[in-house]
Amino acid sequence: MTSPTTSPFAITTPTTTVYLPENRIGEMPFTVTNMTEQQLLGKVTVIPLDDAPPKWFKPNKSELNLPSRASAQVVVQVEPPLGAVAASHQFRLDVDDPATSEPAITGPSVEVVVPASQPKFNWKTPRGYLATMLGASAGGALGELIILLMFIKGPDDTSCTGDPVGCIFSEVFAAIIFFLIAIVLGLGLLWVGAVEGAWIGLRLKSYLGSKTTAGFLAVLMVPWTFGILWLLSKITDNLVVVIIVSPILLTAVPALLARGASLLIYTKRI
Repeated sequence: MTSPTTSPFAITTPTTTVYLPENRIGEMPFTVTNMTEQQLLGKVTVIPLDDAPPKWFKPNKSELNLPSRASAQVVVQVEPPLGAVAASHQFRLDVDDPATSEPAITGPSVEVVVPASQPKFNWKTPRGYLATMLGASAGGALGELIILLMFIKGPDDTSCTGDPVGCIFSEVFAAIIFFLIAIVLGLGLLWVGAVEGAWIGLRLKSYLGSKTTAGFLAVLMVPWTFGILWLLSKITDNLVVVIIVSPILLTAVPALLARGASLLIYTKRI
């Protein structure tokens, strides 16, 4: 099906209906063709045609730079939230040439069918806990590894020819500042790595609620980290135990809590 308007661009789709699977994530490809003999720049916009929020639809390209008679594919990812009811919605892809004052070229109308939620809850149905936990743990470990490699040598030794007491004081002060910076950066990379890892893990497995889960984890990890570190300081002073237990407590546990909170809000189940 093609855009009905004769214009510099032609917009086609292989089908006019996309049926979302149970995970409610689907894609609709559009092909945009430059029908002229000159190079054109096209601005891509997805237009919902009913009450579906625009944030459900995400094109993989926002701009197209098309040589004469060339084509490019734009894939629109359709991702309704977990709580969206079963329904059919319509949308289209428009392409506008920002170099002209002409109106945007209207693409074909496409229908997306959102399936009903599973009528019966099944504990065997994957819910993204493992992907969240593994992703957060891997991301947090990667962040900590980066900091370890950056600071493994410790503070630079500097020769001091002045007062010995002053030299000692300067070295101690430099060491304190060095390790404070290492701790702050380490915690920052731990948090960022865990959040990004959880989001990537869920996206790779096409689980819904990846952004919500990552958002909950980003908020939860700051107070959680300080609370766990304080608790460990009260329980043990064994550095080996702290090193072994901390990665699990600081990333895996809050990741599971964040995923559970996300599922609970949208599906009323964990």
